[in-house]
Amino acid sequence: MERIVRILNQSPLSTRHYMDRKTGDQKVINSVILKLTDGIDTFLGEITGERAVNCPMYDPQYIYRVQCSMVVREWNSQQTGEAMQATTIYVDKISMV
Repeated sequence: MERIVRILNQSPLSTRHYMDRKTGDQKVINSVILKLTDGIDTFLGEITGERAVNCPMYDPQYIYRVQCSMVVREWNSQQTGEAMQATTIYVDKISMV
């Protein structure tokens, strides 16, 4: 997905620990969350990994072009056993227009 957007808000760098299901190793993921709007829709885009560590502060006065990918994650609720889904939008590229 590609959109022309304004950045409404940018989170500080966040570090989360998680357990790798395949290896059982404790790992860390770095991320920055951007609140984006194209004038109609407002959505959250996540920058992860080394790109998040090196992410500059974006100026909300400028217009940006973002290329994003969406991933749907499915799991069963531990409390109800109900099937759950969440869609995450990852920012793959961002540049000023």
